[in-house]
Amino acid sequence: MATTRKTIVDKSGRTIEMRSTPDFAFDPAFDSFLILHENGCDNHTLTLVLKVHLKQVAPTSFNIPFLGKLTLPFPDADDTPFAIKPWNPADFSAFTRSFLRQCAHWTNKFWLTPPATFSGLDYKLGKSTVRPNIYCHLHVDLVGSPGDAHRTIEVVNLDRAAAARQLGKKVSDLDASDFRSTDRTYDSLDVKPVPIPFPDDKGKTHKLNRSTVAHEIGHALGLPHIGVSHKAPLCSLAVVADGLLPDSVTSSASFPALLQGGSNSNACYGHSGPVNLGSNVMGYGLDFDATNATPWLDRIALHTGTTASGWKVSVKHKVAPRVSVS
Repeated sequence: MATTRKTIVDKSGRTIEMRSTPDFAFDPAFDSFLILHENGCDNHTLTLVLKVHLKQVAPTSFNIPFLGKLTLPFPDADDTPFAIKPWNPADFSAFTRSFLRQCAHWTNKFWLTPPATFSGLDYKLGKSTVRPNIYCHLHVDLVGSPGDAHRTIEVVNLDRAAAARQLGKKVSDLDASDFRSTDRTYDSLDVKPVPIPFPDDKGKTHKLNRSTVAHEIGHALGLPHIGVSHKAPLCSLAVVADGLLPDSVTSSASFPALLQGGSNSNACYGHSGPVNLGSNVMGYGLDFDATNATPWLDRIALHTGTTASGWKVSVKHKVAPRVSVS
């Protein structure tokens, strides 16, 4: 886990700022800032700051005698090769703007209510004591170099005409599901949400708009797939099978496709489970639940010297500060 340290403590002993450094590549890390509002109206704010470096991937080319220039394809997560192009400034600028818009799906989703016995963030206002809740905010900061980043993500610019020919599609029909991305490699189509169907445990198929960026940002914050968070039975079975059985068994055609991949299996995305799992941002959709607030819960516990389990999560509901008269 990332190394996290207190960097600003106010005169009252409250930890205002914490900084994290990843201990290894793709170790979930982020900074956090506790912003105190003592006006009787607003909740305090806990902002997580995730510093991301989007690294433009240039095609690798060779000049071969008598044959001319040869440009190598770039493999996706399934090792399927795709032709890619150099980025131009206008296209990359448009990509980064769309990337940040997709990251914003994490904004305005969670409020944390302090444990009943915790008063460390209370304050006096006249004769009243105010106990604010914590509004959870995410700021994704695009930085110019890997050394300044919590996470570096390679971004490839697909040659869409070549990809369309390869897949037998129209260029206009290409989407983010064609090149399989990961939390460390994106493609130029990943900023466009893609409709994905999934069947629930009642046999009903739902068509959801999946945001690759929002999903992968969840992983960057340390969240697993939704079936892991909820300990969904099919997902747990997939994880156990992946740990106990050899690859020759779990990757064979006779092994259930739903369970292949362990914690990355379709079962852990919510496939064939309750609809609220598949529709979650850490599944196939863009819904949020209390398990998605875990990064904020864990960090507020560090800021306040409490336990994360003592805090209550409210989703999509602004909880007003509690005011009591002395």
